Amino acid sequence: MNNISEGEIIKMGNKKKSSWVIGLIIALIVILAPKGFMYIKSLSDGTDVGKVRKKMKQHLYKKYGEEFVVDRIGTQTADGDTDYVARIYPKSIVGTIKEGDPYYYAKAGADKEAFGGVGAVGDGYEIVQLNIEAEKYLMLKAKQIFGNRIKLKTDVKYEKRKEGNDYFSWQLVTGFKELLNKSKTDPKNHRMQLELYLYIFDRIDDEAEKEKRRKQIFDFVQYLKDKGLFEYLKVGVAFIDERVLAPSYREYSSKVYFSDKEEVVVQGETVDLPPMKLRKKMSKVLQREIKNMSAKQLLENIRVIRKKELSYDGIREYNGQYYCWIYSPEMRRLKYNVERNKMLKKYNIIKDIKFERYNKYIFLN
Repeated sequence: MNNISEGEIIKMGNKKKSSWVIGLIIALIVILAPKGFMYIKSLSDGTDVGKVRKKMKQHLYKKYGEEFVVDRIGTQTADGDTDYVARIYPKSIVGTIKEGDPYYYAKAGADKEAFGGVGAVGDGYEIVQLNIEAEKYLMLKAKQIFGNRIKLKTDVKYEKRKEGNDYFSWQLVTGFKELLNKSKTDPKNHRMQLELYLYIFDRIDDEAEKEKRRKQIFDFVQYLKDKGLFEYLKVGVAFIDERVLAPSYREYSSKVYFSDKEEVVVQGETVDLPPMKLRKKMSKVLQREIKNMSAKQLLENIRVIRKKELSYDGIREYNGQYYCWIYSPEMRRLKYNVERNKMLKKYNIIKDIKFERYNKYIFLN
């Protein structure tokens, strides 16, 4: 299991080194560098793009045992060095719902050598693999608690204490179960950060339903605690109105997008919403369609929703009804510099689970 820590990047300097380690460092720079730190441009120096693609494909096939698509090949400059970079994804996802979804894409990098030469190659596809492994690990229990009408997204980072130092550094590795076991058995030297986003396609109709869902979220958090995943945990639960699964939803979504919005005060905040007339018609038509759909049809329509569509400015913007955020005390401290105190929730009681309503929710009962 190859790995290279984020901390190693700072040792790179401006001097080129032809080795597999540098290849991995290139990939990490592409992934981790902030905006403005690097630039990517198309090749215009006479470099044979086919040569770059071939070298990267050979590396990926040898490493993962399957063919990859290598596209959007260009160069990046960071700290005075210029390297080749490309987008990569398994050929096996072409023609599936995963194609075109950034969740399943990664980047590869290679040394740019003199006279158009292509040196050591590295890639960041382990990030994708680790997230897929985490999703598979959590999905069974999530469905047992919340039902089948859900989708998950994960963002997992495994960190290891740097030998002889007090700080942890991110490792580019795979093997979710093995890494979780390390973080449980040796937390002083290993830790796993888990950001988990759970989307439930079923609206909450009354207080009884809300309390039922609150208990489910609480039970799921206890499960994550039992598995050793609570220490550095962030969970977001979003309830999406099931009417997004109706056949005419795309048509009405387009009408919402292009409609002239009107200002409405919701929960003390002014938001822009589509006209009430459109909202009423959309709610009524889509509700009628949902009633005529089978459970199998509903699940199929959930399956074909790409993970990129689940963003706040995507399917959630007007269709999200309620949401709930869970932060472990250590995650708040690590991510948001909130120190430990008695006020930080440990989610040992159900009342710690709090719901908030999306202000832009457009459906009417």
